[in-house]
Amino acid sequence: MYPNHFGLKAPVFSIAPDPQYLFLSEQHREALAHLLYGAEDNGGFVLLTGEVGTGKTTVCRAFLEQLPPGVEVALILNPTQTAEELLLTLCAEFAIPVVGSEHTLRALVDYLNQYLLTAHAAGRRPLLVIDEAQNLKPEVLEQIRLLTNLETTQHKLLQIFLIGQPELRRLLESEQLRQLNQRITARFHLTPFNRHDTSNYIRHRLAVAGIERQLFTARALRDIHRYSGGIPRLINILCERALLGASVTRRKQVTPQIVIKAMTEIRGDSRPTQRFVHPLLLATALFTLSLGAGWLAYQWVNTHVGNPFYLLRAQFTPVAAPIAPVTAPTLPVNSEMMPTVEQLAMPETAAFRLLLRQWGQTVADFGADDPCTRLTTLGLSCALETGTLANLRYFDLPALLRVTRPDGSREFLVLIALTENTATLALETGTAQLSVAALERWWTGNYTLIWQPPPGGAVLIAAGSAPENIRWLRRRLAQVADLPSLAEIATDAPIFDAALAAAVRTFQTARGLEADGVAGARTLMQLNRAAALPGTPRLTATPAP
Repeated sequence: MYPNHFGLKAPVFSIAPDPQYLFLSEQHREALAHLLYGAEDNGGFVLLTGEVGTGKTTVCRAFLEQLPPGVEVALILNPTQTAEELLLTLCAEFAIPVVGSEHTLRALVDYLNQYLLTAHAAGRRPLLVIDEAQNLKPEVLEQIRLLTNLETTQHKLLQIFLIGQPELRRLLESEQLRQLNQRITARFHLTPFNRHDTSNYIRHRLAVAGIERQLFTARALRDIHRYSGGIPRLINILCERALLGASVTRRKQVTPQIVIKAMTEIRGDSRPTQRFVHPLLLATALFTLSLGAGWLAYQWVNTHVGNPFYLLRAQFTPVAAPIAPVTAPTLPVNSEMMPTVEQLAMPETAAFRLLLRQWGQTVADFGADDPCTRLTTLGLSCALETGTLANLRYFDLPALLRVTRPDGSREFLVLIALTENTATLALETGTAQLSVAALERWWTGNYTLIWQPPPGGAVLIAAGSAPENIRWLRRRLAQVADLPSLAEIATDAPIFDAALAAAVRTFQTARGLEADGVAGARTLMQLNRAAALPGTPRLTATPAP
């Protein structure tokens, strides 16, 4: 109905992944660059995650249409299989003949190994892509990890891409999958659109359909972003219903009132349409009511009983002992009252809040968001790593360390300073110091760093990256004092050419990184460190009291 009303060639906001409507935001381009880079890599795993509807499948399809020469892909869309079933599916995808009924794991791996050796000798690169990988069972993931052991003396024979929802990240952080987690060479997490991307996404789809005029008012676009949370799939559903509503009422443009009605219909809410109440406004109102109630209670007690603060002090404070000022305690390393993991560990969101304080940032509540997703609004980014204390000293950034409690539950420590023998942890009540040996007994080896990416949030700068990111990379390299002269590279050139790639490799070699000529997250973090980026906390610095 609405395509005829607005002069559209077809329904514009179908949730089916139509390639002609492909829209890549900055972060989608970064994700695509990660996949393309991973396809050129020499084995290991590449991880792409994101919430439902954020465009993982869209990025995957765009990648499959831009495969480098010689890459052969096996795509598995239904990973809810046993290890044997998955290997059979993999053999079918690569057209590997499986003789008779010999379907044991060992036989299937032998068939696959022979195929991979033949492909390698012919200059082909097999690639396994598993979508919805969060549905893989841990034992199947372990079998997939073992496939990366198929190798020659110099090359891994199979590259593996895992694409899934955020639960996949948590699954890979489990103790039993730590070996697989360590083999992930590139990671990217897709977050919902910001308001600017949401508006551009809607305008892009309309322009592809042949409509240049604005079918949504500016306020309607803001409301669509707010109600959808910036998730492309929800944007499509809401826009589709809003355009239908506008055509029924013979309107030429979608207004905020139409968007609200469309949202009400989608939710199946039969109550009268009302404006969305922002959680912050609701929290403020509740706080004000609580404050008023508390003040009334205080006045009543003060009038009928006596000053409540005086009564409390008289009850709990010895008369002869003055009240000492409250200070943030630091527990010593050699204290007989050595703190335990139960005293120091905390939930992830609480740990993230303390870690953000080291960056001068405060977040009261992460809500239902993944903490790393929220960081993008602060101009920061997460790096999920696995390693030792030597790795932490190398990055020289405060870190979130994952520990396992005696009952098996997972919590976190906030490491803010590290010397040769002593680790300093941040607590809500101050800090605590403990020996490095004690820390290593508790720590699983998994850690999260917060770092400051280039403006725009790029975590990979390579050929095809946005011009402003390439210019940023050139400027940052020019600030590195011990790097050979970059006079042959114009600092304002927006092209990732051979000279720039060579400069990146030189820097990577000097910093002990893999010299691949591509500026990934580790390279960007080291560039920030070399440039002594202002406002960056250091792990080797003494923490502020």
